[in-house]
Amino acid sequence: MKLPAEMSLAQIAHVIGGRVEGAADIKVSSVAVSPLQATENDLALVFDEKLAAQLDECKAKALVVTPKVKTERPRIVVERPMLAVQKMLSAVAVKRHTPPAGVHPSAVVDPSVELGEGVAIGPLVVIGPGCKIGAKTVIHPGTIIGAKVEIGENCSIGAGCLIADVIKIGNRVIMQQGAVLGSDGFGYVTERESNLERRLKGNREIKDESNPHLKIPHIGTIIIEDDVEIGSCTTIDRSTMGATTIGQGTKIDNLVMIAHNCRIGKEVLIIGTTAIGGSCTIEDRAIISGSACIADHIKIGKDAIVEGMAGVIGNVPAAEVQVGAPAVERRQHIESLIRIKRLKETNADVKDLKQRVAKLEALLAEKSLEKV
Repeated sequence: MKLPAEMSLAQIAHVIGGRVEGAADIKVSSVAVSPLQATENDLALVFDEKLAAQLDECKAKALVVTPKVKTERPRIVVERPMLAVQKMLSAVAVKRHTPPAGVHPSAVVDPSVELGEGVAIGPLVVIGPGCKIGAKTVIHPGTIIGAKVEIGENCSIGAGCLIADVIKIGNRVIMQQGAVLGSDGFGYVTERESNLERRLKGNREIKDESNPHLKIPHIGTIIIEDDVEIGSCTTIDRSTMGATTIGQGTKIDNLVMIAHNCRIGKEVLIIGTTAIGGSCTIEDRAIISGSACIADHIKIGKDAIVEGMAGVIGNVPAAEVQVGAPAVERRQHIESLIRIKRLKETNADVKDLKQRVAKLEALLAEKSLEKV
């Protein structure tokens, strides 16, 4: 990654919040993508102890390291490596193209829409009646926004997003390309008791007759609070009644499904391809890892972690780590795996014990007969 200009270690340390050890006036012109691919003009980031063991192969002029990495090379020492990366990339990032302020001629914007100062509406955007869009918000090309939608200030609505009617979005919200807000929730009912309902009651009778699924109207809304980010092709369903809510500062990855009436707390992290069933509550700072599946009406407590590909069918206490399908507390899951690995040995032991017991029983039976 090329820097905008040559920078000294002292200048870089000031930007990323580190301290220089060695010559502070050494200058570099770029940051290596990988320490092992660095050139003599590069700055290399070495945070992994395994990489630190291979520093002889690194040709970089200087390093950014954590206190655990020991080296005599000129270096910048940082306590929080990913925070240093965030600061560095924020400082050198090239501004991405955005539509200029104003309404593009190809956009279709209802005359009743209220646009704040500096709003940018890109090509082929459609905005329905009664919407309000806050100052300096950018609507990228091809986005469709329904009626009576409120969007706050300094938001970025990516290309091809779909926002249905009567949805409220706070300030500084980012929607990546193709995100969808406000689809109807997946809710149906039958006039007569269904085969599924009978089976759940323990009745195994199957009736082979038509019993159509009747759509339950979803007349609720979605509320997205300030500083939320929603990843590409993620979908969030409107509520049956009331609101599906996403709390302040929550970050949602790509391809996530959040069903109707969910209540997501503040600063929650939800990783890609996760599916969250209806009416779930996920409390503040919980982390839902990739491809997790969460059943309806589940509560996940504050600071809990659901690990990747977990299948959650019961509530998760605050600060607990759960893994597996069905998901259980992490330590319990590991203990179960250890027991499974020992099954072959355990079975052999049980077989041996059975044979010994059989021999003892036969021997005791012989002695009883002798007494007779």
